[in-house]
Parts: sequence; C-alpha cells; structure tokens
Amino acid sequence: MTIVTGLEQDITTVDDAELNKYFKPWKKALLGWREDGAEIEFQSLSKGDDDAFEFLAEEGIAVEVLGPILTEIGEVKGLRFLGKRDDDGPELGDQVPDSEFKGLDPGHTINGHSIILRLTFGNWRLLFAGDLNKQAGQDLVAAHEAGEIDLQGEIFKVPHHGSADFSTPFIKAVEPLVSVVSSGDETFEDDHIHPRATLMSSLGRYSRNDASLVFVTELVAFFEKVGWVRPDAGTGIDDEPPPPRHEEFFGFRRTAYGQVRLRTDGKRLLVYTNSGQKDRKEDYAFVADAPGEAKPVPILKA
Repeated sequence: MTIVTGLEQDITTVDDAELNKYFKPWKKALLGWREDGAEIEFQSLSKGDDDAFEFLAEEGIAVEVLGPILTEIGEVKGLRFLGKRDDDGPELGDQVPDSEFKGLDPGHTINGHSIILRLTFGNWRLLFAGDLNKQAGQDLVAAHEAGEIDLQGEIFKVPHHGSADFSTPFIKAVEPLVSVVSSGDETFEDDHIHPRATLMSSLGRYSRNDASLVFVTELVAFFEKVGWVRPDAGTGIDDEPPPPRHEEFFGFRRTAYGQVRLRTDGKRLLVYTNSGQKDRKEDYAFVADAPGEAKPVPILKA
C-alpha cells in the first residue's frame, strides 16, 4: 500500500516550486491578508479532530470530523493513495472489493480524502460529504459499521456534484431526509453530466421515508430572450439584428434560482428555494422530536 505523507499544516510555508497553479494564488492571497493584519490559523483535519470546532459549542452546535481517515503503516501515518476501477461507473449493489481499485490515481485520491463533517444542532444532523468518491466512501462505511463513526444525517450535502463515482452503501448509511446536490457545469466544454441519473435514483431509493426530498441547485432556472447582441453595441431593436459586425449572436439570459435554504431552531426545519415569481417558493417543513424522528408538517403562512 502506498500512502501520502508529509501533510502540510500551513500552505504559506511551502515553497512555490512545490505548489501547482491553483495553490500558488491561494498562498499569495493568504500572505496578502496576513500582511494586512489578519490573524490566520491553519489546521489539517482528519477523523476525530472534533476539537477544531469547539468554538461553536456555545451556540449549541457540535461538529464531528468523520474523514478523511488516516492510514498507519508501522509508525508512519498518511493518506493512502486511491485507485481507479477499469469500469468506474456507478455500483448499485454492495461494497466493491478494494482490489478492484487499481493504480495510483491523484484525482481520485484528492477527491476521496475530502474533509467529511457532520454538524448537529438540536435534533437535526447535517452531513457534508465534499467530493467523496466510491472507494473512500466504502472506507467510511466500514468505519460506520464498526461503530467508529456515525454517518446518519437528516440533511445530506451530496458528494461531488452528483458524480457517477459514488458509493451506494454510503447513501444507505446516511439515510438522508433532505439531499442537496450542488450541481452546474461552468461551460459547454466542461460538462461532466452532473448529476447522474443513477445517483438521483439511489438518493430517492435509500432516503429515510416517502416524505424525503432531493434538491438539485441547477434545476430551478429559466431562459429569457435578449435578442441580437453585438459585443460593442448591445442588443438590437424588436428582434431585428444590428448592422453586420463580427461575432454578433442571438442571445439568451439564464437566471438560476438554485440556492437551497435551510432554517431550523433545533426542532423545526424549513427548507425552501426561490423561483422566478416573488410570491412563489418551493417550501417544506418538518418537526423532529428527537434525532432520526423527523416528520413532515404543514406550513403555516400569514
């Protein structure tokens, strides 16, 4: 087994030669903030580092760090290099044997070792799963089944924008009531086909009860016709194209109302999204008398 060691706490102390194009501007920004007088503390997190969030206790919020899970080889600790299956599509059955994940894949390793947090406020538990993938998800399920961690959560931030590289047993262990898929590809050329139909099906199948909800942030959107557009002259009039110029096009404007809002007092939960109409929202309410005992209730409107 190969593991990644030398995990850094403070990126500002790492030489630029060891940083890629994404980390260099991040380091520069942090150094700039520090020069302006900002006090910045750094801490790498792995399973069990719950004390990093003790400052939230006075607000009645508890945070558990469930992952990543460090691997120990002798006296050495690190993050194990994750592999890739020959067929890396969705697995809708039981755990996949670890031997099927082959090679050392940097992308899968980075995503799989996302920080996994479970936040508890009152009777509601929110599980944030980062860009977790199938192989790392199965490691978390093994820890869950061994009683080392508890993955169950009423509110579920779905891993990796709804990627096909997900663990069905992980979703079963979470057993969510409200699932939120943060999805939306930035460009036509960068379309990852998120969220996948198999993922959406699994969320519905393994949710807590018939009242469970699945939200996708990019679904609540509409297109508004703009008309003919010239980059240096604006739009045409009455849908008539402007005088011929280079790069003119017929434009549409896309407005998205995908933000999913949650409000809770520890017992009651309201979840809703906006729409293109100011007086219309998609909204649902629940009451939980104890963790895991949520039930839907009517929404009272003034």
